[in-house]
Amino acid sequence: MKKLLALVIIIALLLSGCGEEKIGTDYDFSPIMEETMANIIENAPNPGHSSIAGEWSVMVAKRFGAEVPEGWYETYYENLCKTLEENEGILTNTKHSNYSRAALTVTAIGKNPTDVAGYNLFAHHSELDFVTKQGLPGSIFALISMDSAGYEVPGAEREIFIENILSEEYEVGGWALQGEEPDVDITAQVIQAFAPYYGKDEEITAAVDRAVLHLSKVQKENGGFFAWEGENVQTTAQVIIALSSIGIDIRTDERFIKEGGWIGSYFMQYYLGEGAFCHTLGMAYDPMATDQCMQAMIALELFESGERFYDFTKID
Repeated sequence: MKKLLALVIIIALLLSGCGEEKIGTDYDFSPIMEETMANIIENAPNPGHSSIAGEWSVMVAKRFGAEVPEGWYETYYENLCKTLEENEGILTNTKHSNYSRAALTVTAIGKNPTDVAGYNLFAHHSELDFVTKQGLPGSIFALISMDSAGYEVPGAEREIFIENILSEEYEVGGWALQGEEPDVDITAQVIQAFAPYYGKDEEITAAVDRAVLHLSKVQKENGGFFAWEGENVQTTAQVIIALSSIGIDIRTDERFIKEGGWIGSYFMQYYLGEGAFCHTLGMAYDPMATDQCMQAMIALELFESGERFYDFTKID
């Protein structure tokens, strides 16, 4: 089946090209979501602790309420338990966000992240040096994971993560992993982390508003965003998740509808058909890009009911 999918994608690229269709702001993403979810599940038959065909795939399936193979969620949980047991509770020594990602996924499937094979996935949230070792993503996802279901973690104060993030804001608004200018990905992820506080905390709200203004300014006329060395769909997906999380309607907000397109029309240029997305135009199927695009479409759908993607208290 995977070979057939690859063949379909290649044919789609040759016949229609990746990215020529323009869609309006009334576009219905529902059929694409169904196809994409089916593709994600098929390409993650044995999910475990991984950023590809792993936790993001499980997380979006649960947030979407997808029909999954019997025992699929349990397979992920058992694989995570095995990984923890084999490594004496260690998932990484460098990227703390791996723990946050696992905690988010365990929460999404209705398990307890403080006791996974006897290990607490929040155990390192109190170690600020470790959390910040990878840069801002550590604090961003530590905050997101704690707020996903209102977790209180001894020794891990939300204010510390918030202060760490706020202290790294650029003068023009926004944040970056490194460099002299803010980058779109990190800025969008910070907005996602700050969403529960937006409109409630004056300092956070002002910082988020500056970031939103910056994103509007750097948005390209085709509706997309430049990141690192070029345009890609994952950066745009992060913006969709971010803006939707703070109540901004990307279908109607004039700040994000440019002369050459809106975010949704740009986003769909990367759709290859059969539930697959490419990372950059002209490339083949990318599983991580597909996971993130599914996350973005779910976030846009949740926006309609006033929900955020990372509010896992809303998961049945």
